[in-house]
Amino acid sequence: MRKAARFGSVFAGLLLALLTACDDYPKDPHGTLARAQGGTIEAGIVENAPWAVRDNGEARGIEVQLVEQFASSLGGKVEWSEMSGPVAMRALKTRKLDLVVGGFLQTDSWRSEVGFTRAYIPGTKHVMAVPKGENAWLIALETFLRKHESEILDLTAEARQ
Repeated sequence: MRKAARFGSVFAGLLLALLTACDDYPKDPHGTLARAQGGTIEAGIVENAPWAVRDNGEARGIEVQLVEQFASSLGGKVEWSEMSGPVAMRALKTRKLDLVVGGFLQTDSWRSEVGFTRAYIPGTKHVMAVPKGENAWLIALETFLRKHESEILDLTAEARQ
């Protein structure tokens, strides 16, 4: 009986330790989501029509519009920086940017160095790039994209016309 009671106590202690260790998941080691909520998303734009373009100094395109809406849903805004693909991905990797758009695909060569969302358009491999390891940030973005799937399909249909 003593062994059973001891086992029960040990089991309860381990379970409690595991549950308290999991209270803050998913994690953002660098606080990207918390910074974006009511703040500014530092985003890179790599020109690739119709996904992301600069028009008279203004960021435009399907992914630009989605990121602007995502920022608004967080009570924040977006500060856009136009860059080449390699420069943008290095800035993302070193956490100078929170997000990069430009019509990227899941097969992009940067996939091992930065985080990618899941493909957000059904039947395609289109992704957005985020800092690797910022999991709460990634999940928030993916959740937003999933909730707006029909709107995204409308935007892509309009762009094809």
